[in-house]
Amino acid sequence: MNHKSIEELGFYQVVNQMQAHTRSEEGRDCLLELSFLTEQALLSKRQEEIAGLITLLGSSLGGSLLSFPSIKASLALLGDPVKALEGPDLVGIAHYIASSEILQSFCNQALDDGSSFEPLKELMGRSFDENLRRIGRHILDVLDESGQVKESHPALRQLRKEVEARKNERSRFCSQFIHTNREVVQSDQEALRDGRLVIPVRSDRRSNVQGFITSSSATGNTVFMEPYPLVEMNNSVVMAQNQILIEIAKILKQLNDEVRSWRKELSDLAFRVGQTDARLAIAEWAREKQCSRTDLEITHCTLIKARHPLLGKKVVPITMQLDSDIRAVVISGPNAGGKTVTIKTVGLFALLNQFCGYIPAQEGSALPVFDDIYTDIGDEQSIEAELSTFSGHMKQIAYVLSNMTGRSLVILDELGSGTDPVEGSAIARATLEYCLQKAALTLVTSHHGVLKQFAYAKKEVINASMEFNENSHLPTFRIIQGLPGESHALDTARLMKLPRDVLAKAEQYLGSEAVQIGTIIKDLEAKRRDLERQETAMHKRYLALQSEVKALQLKELRIKQREAQLKREQSTELARFMQTKRKELENLVAELRTGEVTKDKTKQVKTYLEGLSEKLAQQEEQLQQFEDEIEFLKPEEAQQLEVGMDVLCGSAKREGKILEKKGRNSFVVAIGTMRMTLPSSQLSLPKRVDQKVSVLFQSSAPEPKLVLDVRGLILEEALHLLDQQIESALVHGMSTFSIIHGYGDGILSKGIGSYLKKHRSVQDYRFALPEDGGMGKTYVML
Repeated sequence: MNHKSIEELGFYQVVNQMQAHTRSEEGRDCLLELSFLTEQALLSKRQEEIAGLITLLGSSLGGSLLSFPSIKASLALLGDPVKALEGPDLVGIAHYIASSEILQSFCNQALDDGSSFEPLKELMGRSFDENLRRIGRHILDVLDESGQVKESHPALRQLRKEVEARKNERSRFCSQFIHTNREVVQSDQEALRDGRLVIPVRSDRRSNVQGFITSSSATGNTVFMEPYPLVEMNNSVVMAQNQILIEIAKILKQLNDEVRSWRKELSDLAFRVGQTDARLAIAEWAREKQCSRTDLEITHCTLIKARHPLLGKKVVPITMQLDSDIRAVVISGPNAGGKTVTIKTVGLFALLNQFCGYIPAQEGSALPVFDDIYTDIGDEQSIEAELSTFSGHMKQIAYVLSNMTGRSLVILDELGSGTDPVEGSAIARATLEYCLQKAALTLVTSHHGVLKQFAYAKKEVINASMEFNENSHLPTFRIIQGLPGESHALDTARLMKLPRDVLAKAEQYLGSEAVQIGTIIKDLEAKRRDLERQETAMHKRYLALQSEVKALQLKELRIKQREAQLKREQSTELARFMQTKRKELENLVAELRTGEVTKDKTKQVKTYLEGLSEKLAQQEEQLQQFEDEIEFLKPEEAQQLEVGMDVLCGSAKREGKILEKKGRNSFVVAIGTMRMTLPSSQLSLPKRVDQKVSVLFQSSAPEPKLVLDVRGLILEEALHLLDQQIESALVHGMSTFSIIHGYGDGILSKGIGSYLKKHRSVQDYRFALPEDGGMGKTYVML
């Protein structure tokens, strides 16, 4: 990728964010060396690797990963046969091997779970090198955390005992010498000088001791001497200690030789760790920034609520969705309105897409795979190179136009600025036309009206603008596709407190034509906002209707489930009841056939009949409860039965009249001379067919209007005109018309609605379709 474009788009700053998540020096280096991919297959593979690591970071092993000590210098020393590693360096290698083993277990977790992240196999390998594992454990068995050979090492244990024995012999000699030569010694305690024990002797009595004087006190009253026997004892201690140092050097040399023999494997391990750690850092960054995986199958720009990762909490998400036939976008709008940030976001996301396949945007976002990205952003003025602002831009644009290909992304900020507006517009248009022929996608920011008009005329070019709040006179940083934007220079100048006389003169010099174009753009923007509000209202209404439908479906399901449950229960219970009563009846018949009819037999028959009656009453009660449940679940409009109503009864639809209400959902109904108690489910209202009466009359009512406009009237005046309109429509045989009452405060809308609802000649009324006025217009059906 073009190095200048990478710097201008802030990609290295994003890489710094990623490097904060690395655990190894190799990972940090690898992030900087990781290449941009221009082939979809390779990019898909890297995307799959990062996707697998993102999944694993949420697993139980996600928090077990360790950092890696730096071993780059140690690996370089291993290549020199003369030099050797110190103990701390060897411990660092052991910890590096242990951390690598944990990292591999972390990567292999996806494979062990049967996941489909096969590319993770190539990062750390399926199995860990057993020789490296053995070396790491051996180092930690021999050395402690500070890099010193452990006290418990078998080769040093006997030598340390020898040193202690020599030290004890030396101490005994010193104690005995001081005890037997009290008139000579200055103190009853020996002293330690440079690792050797010495006897403090009075200076005036030093001739009484045969030995060497090693030093004296500051006052000169005391000399420190080694008697000849003590000299030999000190030497023996030093020699025993040197023997330990020699053994330690042997141990460290053995460890060095062992590690050096596997230097190549260590270097390969460090390479795999760097590759894996770099991708793991990208995965953690993607989780932190709530990135989504781009769809590599989509070949056109689709950014949904994209958030620039360097802007932090103040970022305003942008959305840019281009059709596949769009090859250029002209972005216009106010200064400091976000034009440059927008094109930088698109360019940066194109780099991120081809770096890792993840961008901070919502799911469904996608970008084409470009072979290179060329930019001209910022001021290229250079005193040393004798370049003006315009010259600097032209030099960079010349480079871009000479090197771009049919797969390149071109980003040009403030194209044609810094020179005469007329000439700058001509150059800008010619440059954009050339880019349309040679580049895959071109993003341009400009204030030139020529480019806006050019974008309208070309179907493969689209206008886009940065939204501007007309009330606060501040930009909102939102992108509006399909509309050119105004520079709002006068609004900005007014906000900056320029004198009114200056602003008035500026408007005068601007000319009526420019003002008229600005007004048209503002009207288009107002209509766009109005359509957005209507779309939002329609969507809310759609969601509410969906909720109502689901509620009705749920009620219906409950009724069916309750009905099925009752049928099952009743079927089982009735089967048992019938079987029992059948046996009782058979026994009663047998008894009645034999012998005389006695009181006991009569009592048994009555008991049997009472049992049947009781069961019948129980079944009727259950049926009534079930009907009550169904009636409760029915819509309220279905429960309209009242005393005195004429109704149709039962499946035969016999005519009857409700006399009184009995129970919650039962009524006493008169059917001819009979009085019956029926549930509401068996009652229905008869459908009355109104007799049509033809009446011939004449009226002087004026011709009705197809559209009655009552905007600006008070409610009383509007209702008067509406009454005349309905009368005229009935006289002239017009069955439908519409009323425009507007939105306003809702007084006209509510008042007209109440009037139409009560009017006997109005069959139905409803609000107009969104494209025909929505809630500001009402259709009336007579």
